[in-house]
Amino acid sequence: MTTPQSPTLLLDETLCKRNIKRMADKVKKAGCEFRPHFKTHQSRVIGRWFRDKGVTGITVSSPEMALYFAADSWSDISIAFPFYPGMIPRLQKLEKQSYLRLFINQVKDLELLERDLQNPFSVYIETDAGYGRSGISYKDKISIDSLINRIEISSLAKFHGFYMHDGRTYSARSAEEVKKIAKPSISALLKLKENYPQSKLSLGDTPSASTLDNFDGIDEITAGNFVFYDWTQCQIGSCTIDDVALFVLMPVAQSIESGTKAILHGGAVHLSKDTIRIGENKTYGQAVIRTDSNTQILSETFIIALSQEHGTLNGYKYTNSAESVLICPVHSCLTANLFANYVTFTGSRIEKRILS
Repeated sequence: MTTPQSPTLLLDETLCKRNIKRMADKVKKAGCEFRPHFKTHQSRVIGRWFRDKGVTGITVSSPEMALYFAADSWSDISIAFPFYPGMIPRLQKLEKQSYLRLFINQVKDLELLERDLQNPFSVYIETDAGYGRSGISYKDKISIDSLINRIEISSLAKFHGFYMHDGRTYSARSAEEVKKIAKPSISALLKLKENYPQSKLSLGDTPSASTLDNFDGIDEITAGNFVFYDWTQCQIGSCTIDDVALFVLMPVAQSIESGTKAILHGGAVHLSKDTIRIGENKTYGQAVIRTDSNTQILSETFIIALSQEHGTLNGYKYTNSAESVLICPVHSCLTANLFANYVTFTGSRIEKRILS
């Protein structure tokens, strides 16, 4: 593999399409609707690979991202972020192009949307089963009742259902542990459906989507990371290294400490500063070697420190200063977000949304 002029985001198109097909087939077999989260790849081209598998509704994390995909004829878009008033100008543009599903957790926000939007939209109530990031506690019956009762008399809003992304599954280190963590969260969703039978239930994390054997009672799957997977998902048990479709190729700039470490051109602006601890080691990215048939993990070679542009690679065993190192990222969503485009292993460029 030739040394790039700068850090390069490499995509295995074949693996990516395989991941999409496998998840789409699994969701279809389970009788659920597939609304994949596009915040991971943020690419119209990759979005069309989902469309090829029958996907018609998508999930995004912002109105800006929704506008990017609406311009490519996606007409059913869920914005999986709690509504706030600053969204309204872009939502007013979006409602002319797409049917919107919004996260609304307060009656006052619904009233603001009724005032400023003109077209019908659907409402998710984001449900917190204990993760503590955002949403209404599934135990808060008073708030849930109040919001649903208000939605039911709205001239624009329609109650769609409950959404849950329980990030606690990311702390698991086996498929069985994921299932154990997910079980009470899914039970909480099912209990809500008993009380509100008109609701759809949406599950949004890749560990659960990848490892659960069935989705009994769940209506929609909205996971996103599975399109690429990453080093964290390998440790969780969501995938193997041979399922990971996204890597960063980083030039080796300097050998240090008698060749046992190296400085890479590749830092936080390329990988983010997400880390994962494996045993006694904390890593910002895992070095691998790819062949035509598989991906080999260099178990003692991983990034131990990052600054803005520099990465410190432990276990450095190369002697040619012109070498490059292929890194499996800790978090593919954040890594992909930091680059302007993808380069496939065959040399093609794939465009993605560029942050403005």
